[in-house]
Amino acid sequence: MLKVLQKHLPLAILLIGIFFYCLYFSLFTINRFNKLQAHYFDLGIMDQTVHNTYMSIKTLDMSRILELTDPAASTSQVKRMAVHNDIILAFIAPFYFIHDGPATLLVLQTFVLALGAYYVFLIGKNIFIKHKIRDWIALIFAYGYLLYPPLQKANNFDFHAVTFATTLLLMMFYYFSKKKYRLSILLAFLAVLTKEQVGLTVASFGGYVILNEFIVNHFNKKDKFLKKIKEKKIVFAVILVVIGIAWVLLSMKVIIPQSRSGPHFGAEYYEYLKIDPFKGLHALFRYESGKYLSIILTPFGFLSLLAPLRFLIMIPELLVILLSTNSNMRNIYFHYESVLTPFIVISAMYGGRNFLSANLIEKFKQIIPKKLSHYVFFSTSFFLIIYIILSALSASMYMSPLPWGHHSDLYPWQKADIKLQDVSLWKSYLRDDSVAVSTTGHLAPHFTDRRYFYNFAGGYDKASYVIIDTYELGRGFQGQEKQEEYEKLERDWKYVNIYKQHGIEVFKNVY
Repeated sequence: MLKVLQKHLPLAILLIGIFFYCLYFSLFTINRFNKLQAHYFDLGIMDQTVHNTYMSIKTLDMSRILELTDPAASTSQVKRMAVHNDIILAFIAPFYFIHDGPATLLVLQTFVLALGAYYVFLIGKNIFIKHKIRDWIALIFAYGYLLYPPLQKANNFDFHAVTFATTLLLMMFYYFSKKKYRLSILLAFLAVLTKEQVGLTVASFGGYVILNEFIVNHFNKKDKFLKKIKEKKIVFAVILVVIGIAWVLLSMKVIIPQSRSGPHFGAEYYEYLKIDPFKGLHALFRYESGKYLSIILTPFGFLSLLAPLRFLIMIPELLVILLSTNSNMRNIYFHYESVLTPFIVISAMYGGRNFLSANLIEKFKQIIPKKLSHYVFFSTSFFLIIYIILSALSASMYMSPLPWGHHSDLYPWQKADIKLQDVSLWKSYLRDDSVAVSTTGHLAPHFTDRRYFYNFAGGYDKASYVIIDTYELGRGFQGQEKQEEYEKLERDWKYVNIYKQHGIEVFKNVY
């Protein structure tokens, strides 16, 4: 019995960590939403998209699948692909039969991200398979994943379908390593459905497999069994390259342009490269880029750099981030590391294995007694574990949103503002899905469970009711636009102010 407990103890400790991660971040994100700290961009627009898809299933009105009110202009209904090609949102819609609202998205996102820790553990066991304490090393990396600040902040910042790619890519890698190629391909396909550029990383992983087979793993032509395995891997890799590139081209050249009647809005972030491609080199080697790389690599002690071949898998996504003129993409407050995270962890584990390489131990065996060489190996493994723990904890203390972090976020745990009662009142009164509503940004996720929702900063004219949090006027994202629309609303004879309490104002269209 004791041996069984010892064997499964690392997994048990991991499951405890996953449980507390799910509990903390589920409560945190729901409290953040309830206390008016979530945003129209992006919890509101995601909720409206999934709600409309859910209603299409419920009412068999297929026109509502992946539909939302245009967030850019608030004048018409568009498909989600007019913003991003993250059609995996359609697969999330059935969960709204459990609960129709943003809380479903927030809890689901937390559980999916937490599940990634289990696959980090499994991958780690494979990578350190020759080491006696492989389960403990894998456990430390899995906890490093749960403590990874960019992961936690992506979890906290509203909801984004691309966060699902983190776990899906980890699963893809694991089942590839177990030679379950069909399942790995299915997971790769699901991963690309989370956002248009994920195909670049999937294709890059396919390229890595090909490179690894032809360059690193020297092939024994006389071994027919190895030849058959290699052929399967190459076919698998080619399929991934085709899926990845096809998805990106289809998204950027067909689906998104047709959905929005024009090019992807993000294309403007890279227009400068057409004028002067050499400016791209400046962007890659500027101080900001180096600082960003240090931030995302520090939590695993830069071990990713010790596995350059696996690190190369991230290059396409890194280029998308580093070359962009949108500096928010290099701010870990948001969600832009979601595609990088799985391969930062995987490459760090391979880097750790390289640190504990068999060749190093063999060299020790040649010059020191056998028993002493085992002691040296154990000491080196212990050093790696301590190094990962210190790297993860120090990064967490400085960058994490957890209570002990230097950048901790405790607002969701504080007493709710009295205005929340006013919001709840109007949320209940306007629960009819067919009523068109417009609100300011932080109120939006409470009212997007409807077919027609108009972002107040983009125009409220078609709304039957307009709900304003006056604190938002002139502040934060689109603050000036909200102030201007409010001044326009006050002069608009079609709208009458019918409610004014605690900074919440409600206008009704009486025309």
